[in-house]
Amino acid sequence: MRAVSTACLRATTLGALMTTVGIAATAVSPAVAARPTAAKQPIALAPSAITAQLADRTLRYGQEAVVRGRIAGAGAGREVVLEHRAHGGAWHAVARGLTDPDGGYRLQARLERSGAVRVLAGGALAATTGASDRLGSRERSVQVAAIVGVRHRRLNVRQGGLTRVSGRVLPAIAGRRIVLERRGRHGRWATLARARTRSGGAYLLRHRSRSSFSAIVRVRLVGDAQLASGRRVAGRMNILRAALASWYGEGQGLACGGSLTPGMMGVAHKTLPCGTKVTIRYRGRQVRVPVVDRGPYVGGREWDLGPGVRAALRFDGVGTVYVAH
Repeated sequence: MRAVSTACLRATTLGALMTTVGIAATAVSPAVAARPTAAKQPIALAPSAITAQLADRTLRYGQEAVVRGRIAGAGAGREVVLEHRAHGGAWHAVARGLTDPDGGYRLQARLERSGAVRVLAGGALAATTGASDRLGSRERSVQVAAIVGVRHRRLNVRQGGLTRVSGRVLPAIAGRRIVLERRGRHGRWATLARARTRSGGAYLLRHRSRSSFSAIVRVRLVGDAQLASGRRVAGRMNILRAALASWYGEGQGLACGGSLTPGMMGVAHKTLPCGTKVTIRYRGRQVRVPVVDRGPYVGGREWDLGPGVRAALRFDGVGTVYVAH
């Protein structure tokens, strides 16, 4: 009996010890308690329950994104939150509002980067919100395009001269790639100059051409995943060459049709197709006019100026003009 009692006492003591160990194992140490808990995993959204439509999926920098939609079965006063996520970033709230009596809503916010937007409803940002109360729309992609400003330009130069275009872009970020482009005859754009934005988003583009031409030029900020390309037409670039010209009076028929009138704004050339637009500059005055006739055929002259062109340029006799086409 004594042996049995001793064995029972030992078992009882061992059981108590194991119970004590078990209790200690379930206790949380202060160090562990101090650690931040992992963020809750996103709860599956219910796209059919809430709709979201972007008024415009391509925005200029600084322009507000406007999102409208409706929560199925909701009444007035339900919280809605507009969230935005830049490419490679995390979701964050950019606007909040409440539904109207029909469950509809309208949210707007200025976005600084391209990415996606979505709308959450039912207090989705509160940590205590349950899964059954959480609704969300489908993600909608949105592009935010840079704004390109042109402040100064020097576009009319003689062959070999330096053209310059300067300005500023928004957002004002240094190091962004920016190009000066020329529009070709078939609408394609060719690069004339490259640069990078400086502090405050300022830029300077320069181009020197050895050949004469006249073309529309634009400034384009090269886009990426964070910011869509922005562009601005800078004007018409005229690289002018010297040419000998004369003028002729009204009253005669034109090779391209019609007759020469006192105010006719046109020129004659031996080979350029009828209707070809030509920029002509003379002593600081400049016009852009079409080819309307053939000639001249004397004295090594390349151009005959119609009466209206002669008056606009205050040209008289025979002389050197500067031309681009």
